[in-house]
Amino acid sequence: RIQKIEWMEAYIQARSEACTQQNIESAWRGAGLFPFNPQRALRTMVWDTTPELERPRTPTEFDIFDQVFVNSSPPDATSLRSANELLNSTINSDAIPTTPVRRYIRKLTAGAEQLQARSIVHQHDANNLRSIIKKRTNRTKRKTVVLNGQFHVSTQELCDAVAGAEKDTKTRARKRRKEKGKGISYVTESEGDIEEGTQDEFESDTEDCLIVDVE
Repeated sequence: RIQKIEWMEAYIQARSEACTQQNIESAWRGAGLFPFNPQRALRTMVWDTTPELERPRTPTEFDIFDQVFVNSSPPDATSLRSANELLNSTINSDAIPTTPVRRYIRKLTAGAEQLQARSIVHQHDANNLRSIIKKRTNRTKRKTVVLNGQFHVSTQELCDAVAGAEKDTKTRARKRRKEKGKGISYVTESEGDIEEGTQDEFESDTEDCLIVDVE
């Protein structure tokens, strides 16, 4: 049996003879590390290509615990209920009497099922709200035209509104021309009456007057 002191002396001597500066640089150069040579470094690397063998595992009933919160979010109602039933039955089958821990676990299972149901309802409501917001956003993106104080979106509505506005404008223009023509004829007739009245008065005045020549 070698003594510890002898082993230390042999190790120090072997290390001083093997780990020299020349040997270290030669090893690094051969591995492609100093100076760095990527191609040589990749060639000297040892790749472990052997696939890792997986040991076959016998499935058990407790595998459902790993599937509840993995397959979907929120978890599937059937899987959650089955996992809770298995958990409660496993706890009840134990010989330990009822403890606060058991009661708390039962409350957790019941609360998880209630939260799962509420989550489904909230998710349905959220989807409905998203669809409504999307429809309103699409409506606001359309080009709207204001005509006669009304909003017109579709092409047909816009064409009908333009045609109605043009028809209304033409009708108003005709009415204005008719009213203007009537006003002018009325003025001319009144002036004629005034002239005729003036001539009649002048003639009546001349008939009543006597013309006297003074030399």
